[in-house]
Amino acid sequence: MTLAALVLVQHGGDDPHMNLLYFWAAVLLALTPVLIFGGIGVWIVRKVIKERREDEVRNAELGMRN
Repeated sequence: MTLAALVLVQHGGDDPHMNLLYFWAAVLLALTPVLIFGGIGVWIVRKVIKERREDEVRNAELGMRN
């Protein structure tokens, strides 16, 4: 038997503290990749915007058009 099954057999599966722990573990597992990949996406978008602004300033100084 797995450890989870043994815990359920021992406690009957009605322990509210374990249910709360499982809930927060699931929330953490769901949010972690969203936060990591969302942060990477925001970082990339900011870099692209910054690069475009620098190109516009450089082109304006040289008198060039897009």
